[in-house]
Amino acid sequence: MAGCVIVGGVDTPACANRFAAPGIERDKVWVFNKEEIASFTSTVTGEVDVIAMEATKVAFKMDVHKGSAMFDEELVTSEDSAPYYTQKFSAKIISTDTATMTAIEDMVDVDLVFVAKVKNGKFRVIGEDGGVKMTLNTYETGKTSGDSVGEMLEFTGTNNGKARFFFDTSEATSEVTLDALLTP
Repeated sequence: MAGCVIVGGVDTPACANRFAAPGIERDKVWVFNKEEIASFTSTVTGEVDVIAMEATKVAFKMDVHKGSAMFDEELVTSEDSAPYYTQKFSAKIISTDTATMTAIEDMVDVDLVFVAKVKNGKFRVIGEDGGVKMTLNTYETGKTSGDSVGEMLEFTGTNNGKARFFFDTSEATSEVTLDALLTP
């Protein structure tokens, strides 16, 4: 790259560290029912470092097909409304049993929050403000070896700000903190 996008005025990382590896890690996606989150706590620099759950409520973990998960967000503005971000998380999962099918059905018409670990080690909080809802679910068996198999899921929502980062002391501690939310 010939130069950096931002060269002054803010505290920025070295140019070599600015651009992330693409994709979401396949076994590092945590799913929350937004109604079961009591609060988010932020660090002084703005990262989420605590997700407090209501009593007896837990998060779930989703294992996605390698290379199938992605997150994107888009700023939407119009003359007659305040700007907002459309956030979208999509992934393919293997569905070979009734429990998985039931879990997918349980996500229909529910405001969810995802924390997804991007392959550069950063965790993104998707749907923190307004949640995201399932907007697509397709299933395919494929016909021949090498065909795509599984459930394609897509979640979309409107949020007031960009998806923040989750960070608790270090990358390893962040994972431990999120995994601790999987059990009551």
